[in-house]
Amino acid sequence: MAKIEREKAEILIGALLLISSFLISLLMVIDILEKSIILSIFAFFSSFAGLAIGFHGIYGLILSRRRERE
Repeated sequence: MAKIEREKAEILIGALLLISSFLISLLMVIDILEKSIILSIFAFFSSFAGLAIGFHGIYGLILSRRRERE
């Protein structure tokens, strides 16, 4: 049961990183935040990390459910 909780936490962290990077990019586009190359790079890497962590959590969840079926 602890593994399912870890995977759900990974999915949640990945989603939060994706949402935060989207909001940073959106705020830069509508000129609420000043456009900066450093902030853009941070938003890009945050988005990539969120995607990778989320997919890792989904993959772990699928594997644990397959093991439970067998």
